[in-house]
Amino acid sequence: MKISTRRLPAMASVALCVPLALSTFVFTSATNAQEPGSEAPAPTYSGLWETSYGRMRLTQEGSTVSGEYSYTSTSTIAGEVEGDRLTFGYSEGQTQGEGWYELAEDGESFQGRWREKGSERWRRWRGTRVHPEKGIIWLVILEAHWETSLAEKEYAFGDMLRSYFTMESARHVRVRYRTFHDEKDLRRWSREVRYLAEPVVLLISTHGTPRGIQVSGEVIGAAALADCVRGCHNLEVLHLSGCSMMAGDIPAAIQKSIGPDQKLPITGYTTDVAWDASALADFVYLSMLLIHRLDPTKAVEQTHLLAPFTREDRLAGARFQALGLRVLDAEGKSSATEPGDAKGAGRRSGPGQGRPGRDRQRPDDDTER
Repeated sequence: MKISTRRLPAMASVALCVPLALSTFVFTSATNAQEPGSEAPAPTYSGLWETSYGRMRLTQEGSTVSGEYSYTSTSTIAGEVEGDRLTFGYSEGQTQGEGWYELAEDGESFQGRWREKGSERWRRWRGTRVHPEKGIIWLVILEAHWETSLAEKEYAFGDMLRSYFTMESARHVRVRYRTFHDEKDLRRWSREVRYLAEPVVLLISTHGTPRGIQVSGEVIGAAALADCVRGCHNLEVLHLSGCSMMAGDIPAAIQKSIGPDQKLPITGYTTDVAWDASALADFVYLSMLLIHRLDPTKAVEQTHLLAPFTREDRLAGARFQALGLRVLDAEGKSSATEPGDAKGAGRRSGPGQGRPGRDRQRPDDDTER
């Protein structure tokens, strides 16, 4: 094979450039590897852990560590770090104690001991760091018991939602469905949200009023609802799927109570919603949130476009009254379309629908829920 001598100078230039480029790359890489600024920060105790006594979420600020764990509904922990060792006290309601952890060099696990106050026996307490799974989001449905007697048929909106989100386009959505029958129950399940590693949409399905949610003859107001979600920084939105809960001051009071450090959008309805209408509205709205991954404000806007009965005003000739689906965004700004309508004034309803003060009824009645 003949090689043209006219091409040799160019080839020689390439041959000379390659060693030079390689030597430059090696030198540069070695130099960068030795730069002090490229060192990874030292691991801390902050994060979510799977431990011997349930999941635990810790926050470390400087040498101070505090957090909660799921062993009981009131389990808390706090202590100080020196080196890799955390020395702590814990509380489980009426029971207190002390202990210590030692963090592994890679920050992915710890091991330690604990003992109850007054006891001389030390026991093991180990933990492994939990990492969020990329692309996953949770829908947590907490639904009140609708039935008050054996004569009533069962109704479970959570079952419908759980089945709906098994579609292929929702494979990234994980659903957890639990029922509650009083405030203590609601607090228990809401508290579990903080122990999920990924973002969460929390839906509370129950009878609603502008004063709060109704269950078992009691009204759970803003203060209790704020306690339920306080500290759940993985919570992307709270959806109140009940009558008229966006018509009063409940959403604003929840945001004020949890404080500005926790940015929590709240959505729901301003009217006494019908069973069928609210179910259809929730399917569309949650699809926008969870499948199409719109933020709450844009999800509400899209729901208004796709399902006009969810707007603030009733369309002429429409069978459903206007539901008044509304969002109070993370900054406390309402999506209300009419100035001065923060308390639901100006909404229109048809004969026999949306009567003030009426609770959400059984689905057999084909009225409000």
